[in-house]
Amino acid sequence: MKKDTPICHYCGRADRIKRHGIGRTGRQRYYCAECKKTFQTYYIYKGKEQNIAHQIERLLAENYTPERISNEMHVRLATIEAHIRQLEGVNP
Repeated sequence: MKKDTPICHYCGRADRIKRHGIGRTGRQRYYCAECKKTFQTYYIYKGKEQNIAHQIERLLAENYTPERISNEMHVRLATIEAHIRQLEGVNP
């Protein structure tokens, strides 16, 4: 697995991800050979971001730091921290 390979938004795996062309917005698309779905690491419409909280929760359980989760998922650290606060039930 390459260092810059993202984690699948659907199944959470990172070892079966391949580049899959460019989206309409000019962003890199990825294909997960495990769950057979395509995704991007960044969407203009945040509604397309699926399972982010689940992925963060799983990585926290694996003792990842918020900084490492941010790097692995290609998501801003502030977004990761907001999701962590939400998972812990703390109001922002």
